[in-house]
Amino acid sequence: MNKADRASLITLALSWAFFAAYYLTVGTAQNPWFVAFGVVYMWIPGLVALALAQREGLTLQIWSRPNRWWLVAWLLPALLALASLVTSLPLGSYVGLANITQHLPAGGVATWPEPALWALLLASALLAGATLNVWPALGEELMWRGYLWERTRALGFWPASLQIGVVWGVWHAPLVYFLGYNYPEHRLWGVVFMVIFTVLLTPWMLYLREKGGAIFAAALFHGSLNAVGGLRALAFAEPNDLLVGLTGLGGFVVLALANLYLRRLVPPEVQESAG
Repeated sequence: MNKADRASLITLALSWAFFAAYYLTVGTAQNPWFVAFGVVYMWIPGLVALALAQREGLTLQIWSRPNRWWLVAWLLPALLALASLVTSLPLGSYVGLANITQHLPAGGVATWPEPALWALLLASALLAGATLNVWPALGEELMWRGYLWERTRALGFWPASLQIGVVWGVWHAPLVYFLGYNYPEHRLWGVVFMVIFTVLLTPWMLYLREKGGAIFAAALFHGSLNAVGGLRALAFAEPNDLLVGLTGLGGFVVLALANLYLRRLVPPEVQESAG
């Protein structure tokens, strides 16, 4: 068994054991303890990565001097999420931000035109992505775009992306199946869709990790992604979780097109890193 496979199995075993303990004692995503559980769950891969890296003498480039690619990593998730709303229009009933404005007090922000409300919403999400969200995301990224990337980069950019994306998606499986994470209406199919989603995301995240010079660039992308991931619930009336939004078929179209463009930047025959 190679080091990447061993790290993946250790991460899955520890993460799923921790999930089982939470599920058997709490058993719901609506419990106030779920946020704390989620943070710990996200840091289990990171702690495994740090422990293995120290044991093996492997350097994980966590931080570097920020460059323009950090800005791309921060903003790109919002662009992808907005594009996924457009490609989801034939697949759901678009209501704009009516789900928000009807619950706001009369006057004030509720009277703003919808483009201004979208700008405020995205600005708030991006701020959260770069502050509150980035630190839990770093826990995951230490493993996915950190340790595993270092141990699989010899395979080449695209094969490594596929392997990392599959492991990352499978890691989410108990959250999706037992708690309905991202796919509350279709939990079994949701596990499959989550793997597809993470496979489609990983190439760009690896590319930005390399161009940004550090794992933190990928964590910035991840944090912003989590902040904008719920836009479909705001913009569509009773959206089908397999069809609408970034984690549905509408989003998969956007991510597939983004990867087609990325293949021009990192051709499949290039076997070294994306940098």
